Amino acid sequence: MVRVLNGEIPDRVPPFELMIDPRVVRGIVGDGSYMDLCDELDIDVVISETPSKLYREEVIDEQKRIVRNEWGTVRQYNNEVVSHPMHGPIYTLEDAMAYQAPDPTEDFRFDFLRELVKRFKGKRFIGFHLHDGFNYSYYLSSMQDMMINLIEEPELVHRLVDVSVEHNLKLAEKALDIGADFILTGDDYGSKTSLLVSKAHFDEFFLPGLQRICEYTRSRGAYMLKHCCGNINLLLDDMVGFGIQAMHPLDENSGINQIEVKKKYPGLTVMGGIDCNAPLTDYTPEQMEEYVKEVLRTHAPGGRYICATSNSVHSSAKPENFAAMQHVIHKYGRYLPNGELDWT
Repeated sequence: MVRVLNGEIPDRVPPFELMIDPRVVRGIVGDGSYMDLCDELDIDVVISETPSKLYREEVIDEQKRIVRNEWGTVRQYNNEVVSHPMHGPIYTLEDAMAYQAPDPTEDFRFDFLRELVKRFKGKRFIGFHLHDGFNYSYYLSSMQDMMINLIEEPELVHRLVDVSVEHNLKLAEKALDIGADFILTGDDYGSKTSLLVSKAHFDEFFLPGLQRICEYTRSRGAYMLKHCCGNINLLLDDMVGFGIQAMHPLDENSGINQIEVKKKYPGLTVMGGIDCNAPLTDYTPEQMEEYVKEVLRTHAPGGRYICATSNSVHSSAKPENFAAMQHVIHKYGRYLPNGELDWT
């Protein structure tokens, strides 16, 4: 991972996954844990749980699986690990100005990271997953309210972004003190076709906070990675410009061409390439192997590539297909000194 992120040719393509559903973990290692799975499949990158798991929850409707977390946000669970935000506690500017975020430094928020560091430090690349400024600006209200407030109450949105960025900077500080090798922020800015907000609004409200987290992380000698779903072509110049070192998943089903991104931004490492839909859910393991081999053939030459799915290994993924994916990366993702793959 370090060689890839530094622009050097590694011995092989490193694999990464943002999240792996517990059903998939059980399907491969039985009663084993996520960490056992990373050992079993030799996954180079390990990362803390999704940020929503850092906060205590109280059940407010057991039948409907609705909870309220420490932020005061009401969320609903379905079959996936990440619950769906319904509405937050902020309705007015007065609410926003009086709001106090949860204490980011509480020790229990870092329990899983400590386990990762204890088991994998110096052996695997360890990351801490947090947010920047976009998601909490609507988690604390709602997506609809946030969109309206960009125009009608811009001060309210600025306040929520500031609350989020300050909170997540403190999370990053403690995570790096504990031993994380990289910080990854997971806010999603895009739909399948475009940004969720205008470029002008993004530049005014959200870009500065992301830049602050990136610059702080880099100042600590750690690596800064970004996960962002959707078509974010309009943001790549800015994010690469202020120092984000790798982008995930640069979803090719959302109008992003990873091969062209590698050419345009030679200092950026791309992460992804494996469609997390039909290949993981419908293919046979044999079909999966051929599919992954083709992705390696097109994406890996020259380095600067980390093989991952186009979002996460979700609950509908076949465990045997994910295992086949990892087998192919290890078998066929080996480099020659010239940066080409060694297919022998």
